[in-house]
Parts: sequence; structure tokens; C-alpha cells
Amino acid sequence: MESKYYIEFLRELLSPDEKVRTEASDRVQDFVNLLNSTQARVLGDLIAMLTPHEDSRVALEALLHALSDLDGCGKLEGVDLSPLKEIPDSAIQVEHREYMEDFDPRIGAGDGMDE
Repeated sequence: MESKYYIEFLRELLSPDEKVRTEASDRVQDFVNLLNSTQARVLGDLIAMLTPHEDSRVALEALLHALSDLDGCGKLEGVDLSPLKEIPDSAIQVEHREYMEDFDPRIGAGDGMDE
């Protein structure tokens, strides 16, 4: 992915506007195959770091779904998913549980690699 668009996308993930963050997360599936391995790893690490600090239930689901999209395309290699264990239990709703269960084996690993 061209760096200009990649940086713009990362900025949208960091937006103070919930709608912008959610829409950015939802777009990961549209360009996941355009990411080189470094871009995918940085994106995955950033998304994982953002999840415990996301106050919006909808945006949290979008972030987790974006990680799932990366995973489905084999782009989570080297990503540190350990920040997901910092998501408060009170924030994990029914729509988040399946994602958390899927990532659980790698959350404690700290390196994003399958054991």
C-alpha cells in the first residue's frame, strides 16, 4: 500500500471521532491484501494497542474484526496481541466474545505467533 494512504489510514484509526475510527477499522478488509508484511505488523500492533482504550462498543467490535481480517489473510505474523488481555471484562460484550476466544491462544504469547 502506498505510504501516503497508509499513514492517512493510521491517523483515522487514532481519530478522536468514534465514527471515523469505526469506519477506518471496517475498511481493513478492503485493502488487507495490499499491505506488505511491515505495514500489516505495524497495523496489527496498533490495533491491538488501541483495543483496551476503546470506549465505544461498536468501535471495539470493528477493531477486533479488523484483527480477524488480518488473521484471515495470514497477516498477523509477528503482531503482539498481548494488549487484548488489558481490555476490561466489563467492556467485552457478546459481540466481542468470539473474537476474544479466537485470539485467546495468542494473547498470552506476546508475539502474535501460534504456539
